[in-house]
Amino acid sequence: MRVHRRSSQLYESRLLRLGSPLFHSGILLVIGGHLFGILIPEAATNAVRIGEHAYHVVAVALGSVSGFMTVAGRAILVYRRQVTGQCSRRRPRNDKAMYVLLTATIVAGLSTTVLGNLLGHPYDYRPTIAPYFRSIFYFYAHPDVSLINAAPTGFQIHVMLAWVLFAAWPFTRLVHVFSAPAGYLTRPHFVYRSRSGRRGAT
Repeated sequence: MRVHRRSSQLYESRLLRLGSPLFHSGILLVIGGHLFGILIPEAATNAVRIGEHAYHVVAVALGSVSGFMTVAGRAILVYRRQVTGQCSRRRPRNDKAMYVLLTATIVAGLSTTVLGNLLGHPYDYRPTIAPYFRSIFYFYAHPDVSLINAAPTGFQIHVMLAWVLFAAWPFTRLVHVFSAPAGYLTRPHFVYRSRSGRRGAT
């Protein structure tokens, strides 16, 4: 059975080699940071003598770097699709909508964190937002919604966009996150040959 692969590498590869690793590395760091911040309670970091100030500095620094990596990589990929018409035409509508939603979620979280620290009003999400998510991930019968209601508006918007993104996740190409890359070990190689003067006129 032949499988249709929506690869755009054939149309353009220079920007893809720059934007794709930057975006994927950044988004993996973002996801890892969120999982650590949500699943690891404050009592656990205090138990290993990681103070609030040290935790906050590391979290903001890594979060800002990974967030800017993700945004920069996404911007390069968007630009690539705009200047390469065939890449843009090959993208389904649901994927285009997903990219807008994903970018909005990332920008909302990054701007809330960066602006809060630049203005001197950083928000400690661990007593409120983190327990709210844990009450959902641990399948509590009644998640504590009052915790998210107590968070600033910027964080509420970020969380709302994240929930919408999670709901749309299975219907977009983001579902490939849950597939094991074991097939890469056995799949056949793709050979791209460009036309040259040795094989005739282009």
